[in-house]
Amino acid sequence: MAETVAPMDVRMAAACSGAVKDVAAFCREQQISRKTFYKWRDRFAAEGVDGLAERSRRPHRCPAATPPAVEDEIVAIRKELADDGADNGPDSIRLALLARGLPAPSRATIARILTRRGLVVPAPRKRPRSSLHRFVYARPNECWQSDWTGWQLADRSPVAIAGTLDDHSRLAAGLAAGPGDGDGPLVWSVMADAIGRYGVPQRSLTDNGTCYSMARRGLSASDFETNLRALGCQPITSSPYHPQTCGKIERFWQTLKKWLRAYEARHGTATDIAELNTRLAIFVEYYNTRRPHRALHGRTPAEVFHATAAARPADRPLPAPVTLHRVVVDQRGIAQVARRNIHVGTRWRATPVDIIKDGNHVAIFAGNHLVRALDIDPTRHYQPASKIT
Repeated sequence: MAETVAPMDVRMAAACSGAVKDVAAFCREQQISRKTFYKWRDRFAAEGVDGLAERSRRPHRCPAATPPAVEDEIVAIRKELADDGADNGPDSIRLALLARGLPAPSRATIARILTRRGLVVPAPRKRPRSSLHRFVYARPNECWQSDWTGWQLADRSPVAIAGTLDDHSRLAAGLAAGPGDGDGPLVWSVMADAIGRYGVPQRSLTDNGTCYSMARRGLSASDFETNLRALGCQPITSSPYHPQTCGKIERFWQTLKKWLRAYEARHGTATDIAELNTRLAIFVEYYNTRRPHRALHGRTPAEVFHATAAARPADRPLPAPVTLHRVVVDQRGIAQVARRNIHVGTRWRATPVDIIKDGNHVAIFAGNHLVRALDIDPTRHYQPASKIT
């Protein structure tokens, strides 16, 4: 059996007339087909040594290829959306093409065009979409997500932007800026404005910031929670260190900040809170009524919000939750709950007690023995002794 030779030598051997006596045996030894053998021989006869070089297998014509003019329009739309601070991925570009009455290739085709034009930055560590589990409430006002984020004015002074987003439709129900960090008055004013426009939601989802909730800190309810319960709205919070639960409002901040940066590039940074709030109002109108939303299949949040009957809150105020606290009475005979010091007597010092708190009513138990029951005076930090059981 002949020794196997290099690919180019195989082609030369096949091309040279008379060099191969037994074509079938040669093809078996070199693991090529006889069709390939005669292809090389014919090319050599027609073109010489140049005919043995590798050739592109790309077809001479591709009728289904995207026209160059459409590719150029895709690139132009991507730049236009990026300059406006809007999402400029394949889905957004496709929706823009359809809105302009132009031929719109598939999302995958647009992605390939952007990659081929060098407009896509590889992100191999990015979490794949298939790993995400999305949840959406079935009706508008069934749940609102609220949060606040930081921003800066032209003089570098920090401001807070508080927002409220409808979970079902992604409608920006409320958005406003205030001085400093997010505080109770700011977040409640945004929520109250949103309620005035769109009604009371059935429930409100927030993180565990103190301006929103005190529940996981074992403290008295915040004003935000108290006000919502008075309106029949149930306040709920996400798990600590799990921002994905409030993922819609977290993603909303990315969209807002990208738009604000693009607006500032054209008009300069806002010099005061009033000017920033004017810009936020422009953004809300654009976001709710003109920007096609990818998660809503190209519809706007306002279209989706008004397409379904809104959920309603409870028809009566909701009670504050009952909480259980296990503490140890200190050496002074004081048990602490909800940042209130309650006197129970030195006879119980160093004793573990259970404190059940229902609104402002507190009952303290040592084992199955009732130590003290009282209504907390919210104006006093120290709750003095009264009748000790």
